[in-house]
Amino acid sequence: MTANAHTPLGSLTAEPVLRVNGSVSPEEALTLLGDRGFALVADAAHDGMPVALLSRSDLTALRNRRAAALCPPDAPARPAVLLPSGMTLGELVGGAAMTLLALSPHGAVVVDPSGAVTVLPGNIVDDFLDHGALLPAEPRGAFDMSATDSLLAGDISLPLALVACAAPGCGHINHLGFFDPQRPPVCAHPSLPPHTLTIARG
Repeated sequence: MTANAHTPLGSLTAEPVLRVNGSVSPEEALTLLGDRGFALVADAAHDGMPVALLSRSDLTALRNRRAAALCPPDAPARPAVLLPSGMTLGELVGGAAMTLLALSPHGAVVVDPSGAVTVLPGNIVDDFLDHGALLPAEPRGAFDMSATDSLLAGDISLPLALVACAAPGCGHINHLGFFDPQRPPVCAHPSLPPHTLTIARG
């Protein structure tokens, strides 16, 4: 379909995604992946929160490195960016959510009200920015969604990025609605001394 500023993210052609626990091995994840392009990794150590979006090549690299699990305790996963399916392209590229895409190299996870997920590849947004006629988006505030199938624990407001702090001894899951790579925020860990949020890149 031809995308414009009013196109909901949920109606765009998107990649199906496997949801998998971070404790499984890369080999097992590759078997489960089938013909899907991405795995959304949930970490049981953080209440089943989705903490990474991994491609087939990511999983293959983890297998080749003989990693025992997708989310080893000593290696926080890369961030996962979550967007509501009702958000339009115009709202995405014209708002703070656009800053979150810098955190996820493969794109964003699109969540519909039932909790079903797909992946919005970054190239769709790039193509829209290069060729689309960007119309002013009507501000709609936060998209309050409560997933019903344990993708997210309880009520949560989208869009946001879930970022596990990679600082030594931390691992706290931070919820970000905006991200400036030149001025990363302070980690929200409730008990450690204040420190800059450190982001795992691979």
